[in-house]
Amino acid sequence: MVEPKLKGITRVDYEGSSTRGWMVRLTRQGKRKQQFFNDRTLGGKNKSLQAAKACYAKWLEQAPDVKTAKGRKTHRNTTGQVGVHLVKNIDARWKNAESYAFCASWINSKGKRSKISFAWNRYGKKHAWNLACIARERELADRVKVIEIYDNSKNKRKR
Repeated sequence: MVEPKLKGITRVDYEGSSTRGWMVRLTRQGKRKQQFFNDRTLGGKNKSLQAAKACYAKWLEQAPDVKTAKGRKTHRNTTGQVGVHLVKNIDARWKNAESYAFCASWINSKGKRSKISFAWNRYGKKHAWNLACIARERELADRVKVIEIYDNSKNKRKR
């Protein structure tokens, strides 16, 4: 029988070994807790599962909230703007056929990656950077809207 998916709880059944039970794990802020609930010592598979569920619920109450990495700059960031990176395209059909762009990317509300890029040879390096930053800030993949927002903000600064 296949067990239903339980968050933080895993079934351990090793063939040829008496190790059978449930492993409970919880990780928060880089610190991991884990505990094994043996079927034999707890009086069966169902009883050890109930003990594991109770342990996980208790740990979850005591644990700090999950911190997401959304919007947080990491060591992998090379541009200085979260979610904006440099793209280098090489066309193998021609010698020295390289092009560059700034690409803005994010995870949308449906959990799917969205992205948009702005080429240097079309917009210029600085303009492409500003457009990519606006697209990332507002999570917009509509090029026309991003350019419109940029133009409006530029006109406001001139006044």
